[in-house]
Amino acid sequence: MEKKLNEISFIGARFINLLGSGIYNICIPLFLLKNTGSVLVTSVFFSVIQLPSIFLLPFLGVWMENKNLKYCLIFSNALSIFLFLLLNISLINYGFNFYFLLAISFVEKINSSMFNVASSSIVSRIISKDKIAKLNGTKSVFDNIAYLMAPALGAVLYGNLGFSFAVWLNIFSYIISIVLSLILDYIPNSSTSDKESFHIRLKKGFKIIAADKQLFVFFTLFMVLNFLVSPTEEVFAPGIMKSVYNFDDTLYGWTGTAVSAGVIVASVVIGMKDKGNSIMKLSLYMQSGIMIFTGVFSIILLKYNPDLFYFIYLILCFLSGIFATFVNVPLMSNFQIMVDKNYQARFFSILSFFSSLMIPIGTLFAGVMSKALRTDIAYLLNGVIMFVIVYMAFRKIQSKNK
Repeated sequence: MEKKLNEISFIGARFINLLGSGIYNICIPLFLLKNTGSVLVTSVFFSVIQLPSIFLLPFLGVWMENKNLKYCLIFSNALSIFLFLLLNISLINYGFNFYFLLAISFVEKINSSMFNVASSSIVSRIISKDKIAKLNGTKSVFDNIAYLMAPALGAVLYGNLGFSFAVWLNIFSYIISIVLSLILDYIPNSSTSDKESFHIRLKKGFKIIAADKQLFVFFTLFMVLNFLVSPTEEVFAPGIMKSVYNFDDTLYGWTGTAVSAGVIVASVVIGMKDKGNSIMKLSLYMQSGIMIFTGVFSIILLKYNPDLFYFIYLILCFLSGIFATFVNVPLMSNFQIMVDKNYQARFFSILSFFSSLMIPIGTLFAGVMSKALRTDIAYLLNGVIMFVIVYMAFRKIQSKNK
């Protein structure tokens, strides 16, 4: 019963935190556009606040490593409450101030990174290893529910009650997250690496990844997914639907819903059956196959039957959500099992750092390829590249095990 309470408290604390952050992230661009009237200013704002949090990640992980991760979750929520109280007080007394909003968002973005690293690293300390995969499956379900709810809820709150009310709701959500975090039964870190210098501990974080060949292969596969698959939402899906086929916005919107439905279905299956790890290899190949088939069907059906392509593409989007989850959740579970719990904070901060770099680089690569070749052809080629890398990666694992 105590372990079950740990699971519920952890998932609840994370869900509430993500929901609050998601509402803020939807409201703030609307608030900025209303007060500045400039899309360029809004884009610069988000670029400025994201870059420091990315480059600070490896250092943040080393700093957190010997801290009580339960207290890190509580501190992160408390800092968010403090920041948003300051923001609302400023709004009430002085109105809109671009630079003050920038400063608050700057610190909150770094704080959000801390929460994510802590919540990834704490799993192996609040639950036994044989339950990690199931917990991650359940966590994935609620994470995606939060991602689905936040945009709609944020837009409704902003449109009807204003930005300030959304900020007050955020403050309330972080209070609930603190209460749930306090319930966690947490095993403190037993590492003595705090006697080593900060530089040595950071360097050892990279050595941990390089020393274990299987861990290095899984780490590489995670980067490949971020580089080749993550641009789907920002580049490939809108490019195929709008630029190649000229479908209307409503039809395009359903593709994202299909992916989300697939993610939730797969997360429920992993949470109930814990079968994700056994089909991770197949799912990697299937994900690359979906990219290839999407490109092939798009090329064939463009002139002959666009409606049939749309129907097929919706099915492929749903399957993509399923297989991407059957890769992401088991990979995360393997990291939490394979990496010593005393070093997980630095590992997950390094993982997040490189993931955060791979996504924009992959998006840029996808954009260049799409412009040079056409979006559906570029997507097909990304699928072929992924298939080859996955094949080589698992050959390396097999040769190591012989």
